Amino acid sequence: MRLILFMLFSILLSFCLRAEEPIRTWTSSDGLTLEARFIEQVGSNVRIKNEAGREFTLPITRFSQADQVYVNQAYGRSFFAEPHPFEDEGSGGVIVASAKGSVEVMLTTNNQYSDQDPFLRAVIVGESISSGATLITGDRSSADLLLTNGTLAHMGEDTKLVLTTLYQKAFRGNKAKAIELKEEVSASRTVLKLEEGDLVLEVRKLGKESSFLISTEVAQAGIRGTQFKLSARADSAEVSVLEGRVDFLDSEQMATPVGSAKKAGALKGGSAKLEDMSVSEQAMVKQAVEQTRQASKGIDLNRLAVTVDGYTFKPNYIVKSALDMEMIWCPPGSFIMGPGGEGAPAHPVILTQGFYLGKYELTQEQYQKLMGTNPSKFKGNNLPVEEVTWTNAVAFCEALSKKERIPRGWEFALPTEAEWEYACRAGTSTSYSWGNSVRTELANYVDSGKGMTIAVGSYEPNLWGFHDMHGNVREWVADYLGSYPPSTVFDPSGPNFGEKNIQRGGSWGNVGSFMHSRRRGNGPTDSPSSVLGFRVSLKKSK
Repeated sequence: MRLILFMLFSILLSFCLRAEEPIRTWTSSDGLTLEARFIEQVGSNVRIKNEAGREFTLPITRFSQADQVYVNQAYGRSFFAEPHPFEDEGSGGVIVASAKGSVEVMLTTNNQYSDQDPFLRAVIVGESISSGATLITGDRSSADLLLTNGTLAHMGEDTKLVLTTLYQKAFRGNKAKAIELKEEVSASRTVLKLEEGDLVLEVRKLGKESSFLISTEVAQAGIRGTQFKLSARADSAEVSVLEGRVDFLDSEQMATPVGSAKKAGALKGGSAKLEDMSVSEQAMVKQAVEQTRQASKGIDLNRLAVTVDGYTFKPNYIVKSALDMEMIWCPPGSFIMGPGGEGAPAHPVILTQGFYLGKYELTQEQYQKLMGTNPSKFKGNNLPVEEVTWTNAVAFCEALSKKERIPRGWEFALPTEAEWEYACRAGTSTSYSWGNSVRTELANYVDSGKGMTIAVGSYEPNLWGFHDMHGNVREWVADYLGSYPPSTVFDPSGPNFGEKNIQRGGSWGNVGSFMHSRRRGNGPTDSPSSVLGFRVSLKKSK
């Protein structure tokens, strides 16, 4: 029988985490009966409710032995229900605070345009990872994680952890350090699956709306504690509690309370056995918690706040004043940027803020409606606007910000070079968003033989829904020309000034290699060309 281990933190609202138990006959120790349904167990008391809606709270010892067994089983079943999202549909994440040795993440592409299979890549220290991903440590490897609700987690070697569900309400950040938290920063509902290996956690006090569940293949447990270790193997599971209490539910649906400095383990199909933790075992848990605290000490609540906000589900944005220009949401994330030629080495980039980006290159009709002119060489309403300078593109964004009603603190702007490449790659690491080779049916470049621009959206979109990120017109981005840093960088925006600006994506007049996701073009700020256009982003103002 396939078994699941769930760990539940905090007192939960029954309507959001539990399936309702059926009406049944309860028998007291002196033979009296009552038709009622189980609601919850609170300490040594049981709350039940009859068909008329009247509730009773009674000591478990008042019931027959059979009823006490039922209570233990119902208490365990209450952990199985998946939590519901919050009304604001907010989601949190996991920040990789450190990684030693081989630590990889398996990502899934969760959007309407993608049917890409999950793929593995090395984690980037400092990046945030959302629901659906799997973290894997290899031999002699480990990782330290900080969940956006404040939970600290240490993954030991040869461990596989699935980030099943990470619901969390958005909150306003500040400069306080996350490791100083005594309780969660906002309501959260978390489901993790430990497929194998060892996981040590320090959990902040959770509110009554919150839950924290962990599953394995072998047993069940309800956690009420702050520091503990969970170990999962193919045929066994063990929980070791340094502080607090764990209710360990075995395959016979019997709960065993596990207090501080105690541990309980069970083999597949067997009952739980309670033992004392040795001094060395307690020291190992303390050491793992302290290691994660040290790795996370530089992360403040501002970082947690933007991570939660960034993963909040957002529909595509329609800009009414620009002829229903459609924009696609890009969540916070990370990728390896470049290499982009001399002075532009491959390096990790972490984008802590989400942003919208135009689904298509800006068209001549959209540009003329707002600016009153059309500088393009190749005329056509649905052709991309070209013969625009970088200054023209910036002026369009500024005019749009003034005309369109947008959220306070947001603005239309050119995307940064990093934002552009992030959206272009759409989770891929290949030369192009579709792979490592190019064909004329995939983009408009010199071999296509068009000799000019064509209507935006004439080719299939990339995995995130963006059209013409390769070819048609090169696109101005916000950055002035400069060198890449050699190491990890957060939210890069390039030099503050210069004589040339970056162009990305290649055009109808370029060879295929110029369309690489990583390839950088550049030109004078006020130099127009029929191969140059742009697309617009919408993001928080700096």
